[in-house]
Amino acid sequence: MTPEELIEVCASPKRQARELSLVLHALKIPHHLQAAGARVHILVPAQHLERARHELQQYIAEGPLRTAKPTPPDKRAGYRAAWIWALTLTGIHFLTFFGPGLLRSRTAIAVASLIRDGELWRTITSLTLHADHLHLLSNLIFGGLLIGILAAETGLGTALLLTLLGGALGNTLNAFIGSEAHRSLGASTAVFASLGVLVGARFRAERAGPSRAKAWVPLLAGLFLLGWLGGPSERMGPNGIIRTDVPAHVFGLLAGLCLGYACLRPGSRFRRQGLQVLCAAVLLIAAWAAWALSEL
Repeated sequence: MTPEELIEVCASPKRQARELSLVLHALKIPHHLQAAGARVHILVPAQHLERARHELQQYIAEGPLRTAKPTPPDKRAGYRAAWIWALTLTGIHFLTFFGPGLLRSRTAIAVASLIRDGELWRTITSLTLHADHLHLLSNLIFGGLLIGILAAETGLGTALLLTLLGGALGNTLNAFIGSEAHRSLGASTAVFASLGVLVGARFRAERAGPSRAKAWVPLLAGLFLLGWLGGPSERMGPNGIIRTDVPAHVFGLLAGLCLGYACLRPGSRFRRQGLQVLCAAVLLIAAWAAWALSEL
C-alpha cells in the first residue's frame, strides 16, 4: 500500500488516535497511522474512506472519547500474588522433603512418556516440586517478582491463572516435542510463562498504537531475559548434577506469549478476579488429587 493510495480521515492526539485505530481494526477497515508531532493522522484507502468516516463519526457521537489515564497498577494485587506464590511453593516443597513418605517419593514430576500416555496432571504437579532449597529459592525470587508485576497490571486472579496455565502448557509442549525419556521438575516453566504473558500483552498493546515498531521492544527484552536467566547451566545437588531445563523455559515463554497476546486486551482487566483465583486453586488441587489416586 503506497502513501498515494491513502486519504486522511482525521487527525487526533495520540491517545485518541489509538482508540480510533482500535475501532477501525475491529471493523476490519485497513488504515495507517502517521505521527506528526503531538497529533496522529489516520489514513485509509480511498475505497474505504466513506465507511471509515461514517463509523468514526458514529463512534464519536455515541460518547466522548476516553481521555482518562490508564488504570494504575494495583500494587496490593501484586503483593498478594507474590505471597501466594511464595507460600504455595514453600509449603509444598517442605511437605515433599519432610512430609509423609508418599509425598517424599517425588513421583509427581514431569515424565514425558507418562504425560504422552495421558497423565496430564504431571504438567501441573511438577511445577510445584524442586530439586533442592537453592532451586526453590531462585524460583521464589524471580517468580515472585514477575507474577507480582503481572498481577499489578492484570489482576490477582488473571496473573495466577495464566501463569499456571502457561506453565502447564509449556510442560505439555516439552513432553510431546522432546524425548520420551525426558524428566523435569520446578516452577521455572511457570516463571517464564509469567514473563511471556507480560511480553505478549505489551506486544499487543504496542501493536495497537501509532508506533508499531515499539512492539518489538518488550519482545526483545523477553528474549534477553530468557537467555540471561534461562540459559544452560548445571550445579551439584543432593542427588547428583542438576541441569537447567532450557526447552521447558523456551516453551513456557512461548505459551505465556500466546496467552498474553490472545487473552489480554490493551488497557482492560478481567472482572471476577476471585473466580479466577478459585479456578487456579481448583486446577492445582485437582492435579495433586489425580496424582494421589494414581498412587493408590
